[in-house]
Amino acid sequence: MPSCCALCGQNGKRVICDGCSRHYFSGRPPRCKQCANRLPRFDGDNQALCGNCLKQARAFDATIVACDYAAPADQLVLALKFGGQLALAPAFAQMLCEASRIGVHPGQQPDLPDILTAVPLSAQRLQQRGFNQALEIARPLARLLGLGLQHRLLLRQRDTLPQSLAPDLEQRRRNLRQAFVVPPAAMAQIRGRHIGVVDDVMTTGETLHALAQTLRRHGASRITNFVFARTP
Repeated sequence: MPSCCALCGQNGKRVICDGCSRHYFSGRPPRCKQCANRLPRFDGDNQALCGNCLKQARAFDATIVACDYAAPADQLVLALKFGGQLALAPAFAQMLCEASRIGVHPGQQPDLPDILTAVPLSAQRLQQRGFNQALEIARPLARLLGLGLQHRLLLRQRDTLPQSLAPDLEQRRRNLRQAFVVPPAAMAQIRGRHIGVVDDVMTTGETLHALAQTLRRHGASRITNFVFARTP
């Protein structure tokens, strides 16, 4: 179907045209392998950690991101999340798929999870919004990576405040305490497996850390986050 670029409005076949993709999303800055924050320099070690990850333990092992949460990517995220422009989700998934192959030598396979899941919304938030933006990204990403998607691997058992309203790290952690649970039917799918967790934006990483802690308690061997945009 005819379309137009979500950024420049040019007619074409893709939601984000090739020109905008090259201009805004082709840069691949060095990033911390665990939380994907930008690193000030790169010495060729794609296993480098940032200062924050060296100082505080993270329950997840790695994070793959497509871009920084900055203009114009931030407007695309808002258009998906609050504007209901669901056609953007497959474009985000395509960029995440490409990002997962960065640093992989020709002929080698990336270290992909066994299964994918998405950061769950509470029942109240899902009813208000009508969809889970993380799950909308996870569906096409699972197809692109050839992975199974288990969208009920975790449940959000209470409606937490938006993390943006928690001013400091301790309040963010308190807000997420016991927020996630694994339903009994999903427990056998977690133990000993590499789990991929999909989200739209990562800011401090506390939501993904809390979610990973829940997966660890149920025996997950490795956890990799797939996040479209990382707040610098």
